[in-house]
Parts: sequence; structure tokens; C-alpha cells
Amino acid sequence: MQATLMLLLTLSAGHRLRSTTATPAPVPALLALALLLLVVGACLYLVSKRIRPNLRRPEEQNRRLYLSGIILRNSFLGILGLPPLMIYHITRHWLDLVFFGMLLLFLCLLTAPTEPKYRQWLLR
Repeated sequence: MQATLMLLLTLSAGHRLRSTTATPAPVPALLALALLLLVVGACLYLVSKRIRPNLRRPEEQNRRLYLSGIILRNSFLGILGLPPLMIYHITRHWLDLVFFGMLLLFLCLLTAPTEPKYRQWLLR
């Protein structure tokens, strides 16, 4: 969902910017994006680190906490797709979009919730 939204915003902004005659300066936008990426990433990381298992809780609550931690971690990792999208926005090479798709596919496969990962999280 987040990746689709980022992709649609990038493609629609690129279409609007191509119709204007003035060329935007990419350096300030990239610096602002990098700063925003660091701030949002740090917030997501801090919140996800505060989610801890408790063996005294019922299993359903621990499982919900585990899944919410995965959602936060995936949101943090999904932000990593912004640089390839911004590079595509500047260069208009379709390979950057392919790289974005492969990156998100790899991150989805890497962070898929499994029972052994849940047990490892529960015991830490």
C-alpha cells in the first residue's frame, strides 16, 4: 500500500512537472527528502524497539504486538524505496522503477512473518 502510494505520487508529480517550462532544482528537494527520511525512519525505529514481548501476556496479544512490529519495520524499510523513485523522477530511466520493484519484492520476502521468527522474537 505504501509503495503503491509512493509510486503514484512520484509518477503524477513527474507528469505535472513535465508540463511546466521551469525546471525544478533537484538538490534542495533531495536534501529535504533525505532529512525527512532520517526523521521518519528514526521515529519508526524507536517505536518498533519499544514493542517488546511479555510471556505473561496472552499469546494473542503477543502475536498482535509481533505483527504490529513487523508493520512498523516494513514501513521503515519501505521508505528505502524513496531514493530510487526520486532518481527515476530526475533521470526518467525505467530501470530505476524496476530496481524499486525488485527492492520492495526482496524486502517483502526478507521480512515475511514466520513461526520460527515469532518464537525467536518471543524469547528475546
